[in-house]
Amino acid sequence: MAALRITPVIPPRGSKAGPVLGPRLATAVLAIIALTLLGLSQAVYGQTEPGPTPLFAEATPLALTIEGPFRTLSRERRERNELEGLVRYQGGDGTDVTLDVQIRTRGNSRMDICTYPPLRLNFRRRQVEGTVFAGQDRIKLVTLCKDTGSYRDYLALEYEIYRIYNALSDVSYRVRWADIEYVRTDGRRRTSESMPGFLIEEDTEVAARTGLETWEVERLDLGAIEPSAMALVSLFHFFIGNTDWSGTSGPSGDRCCHNGDVLRTATGHAVLIPYDFDQAGLINTEYAKPAAALPIRSVRQRLYRGYCRFNDGLGEAVERFNSARAEIETIFTEAQIRGGERRRAQRFIEEFYEIINDPDERLEQIDLACRGQTP
Repeated sequence: MAALRITPVIPPRGSKAGPVLGPRLATAVLAIIALTLLGLSQAVYGQTEPGPTPLFAEATPLALTIEGPFRTLSRERRERNELEGLVRYQGGDGTDVTLDVQIRTRGNSRMDICTYPPLRLNFRRRQVEGTVFAGQDRIKLVTLCKDTGSYRDYLALEYEIYRIYNALSDVSYRVRWADIEYVRTDGRRRTSESMPGFLIEEDTEVAARTGLETWEVERLDLGAIEPSAMALVSLFHFFIGNTDWSGTSGPSGDRCCHNGDVLRTATGHAVLIPYDFDQAGLINTEYAKPAAALPIRSVRQRLYRGYCRFNDGLGEAVERFNSARAEIETIFTEAQIRGGERRRAQRFIEEFYEIINDPDERLEQIDLACRGQTP
């Protein structure tokens, strides 16, 4: 990253702008300002030293057994009741670990679409000390929506999208793949079924390792948003072909933002953490479709939804994508998806890089396609 250059503002001779700092004091003040701005830039773009909890410190798949009344959870999914269950796994020393957990359904569209709806696991914080779940409280579990080959590809692609944003910014949700045996404890007899899934980091954990703080707000004014961070988020959604998000508000009666959580910097500016990518064209689920009000008819058509006031940050965001390209391509080369889906995803990524690195295409599809008045 290029070094920040700060030019001091020196009042004209004879003005009443206040005393002029001496050279040494001025240098010290500028150094403090530079370090502060550098720290913010590092937090936004992923230059801080990561400090994940044990669950997200490793990338190896985690073998879990989750026991609970899954028939009841599925039948009463819209009630979102927390029901008692257990999480079991084998520790690094070979010992079996059993943890109490409360399980409930979550989500919106997937709540209705999926045979196996997404879940939230609520642990007892004292009980998880010294385990792989140390530091966890309420974490999201993305389940296999339906047990078909296509839906297994969807799950793996969404997991990889989270990892791609990890490569772009440390202000992002880390994820951990899990091979899960679900044991149904309700009904006349216990039955089990094995399926993959992945766990998502909590916003409080992201805040702790990036030096930011969580911020619950119903709506954000554009002036309250950190510009370079929003430029990166906006370009990222364009990259994956996702229009199902908002950087200023959430669903009616809910907190900001739609498919994005908000953190706050020391200067009081908002930084968005994107999540929930099943409507993205890079995945292209069979149920994904853009909103009727948008001028596209397929999620495979990219549409830039960033705001024009953040266009000055697009150059740095493009540089970030270009510098991370090899890592992004490696992620998809190693993804656990079928060959046809891999080739389709790779071509979708190549098209994005063709756009951002062609000045005319970038101007037409991004810079001039932004929302609000163009600079």
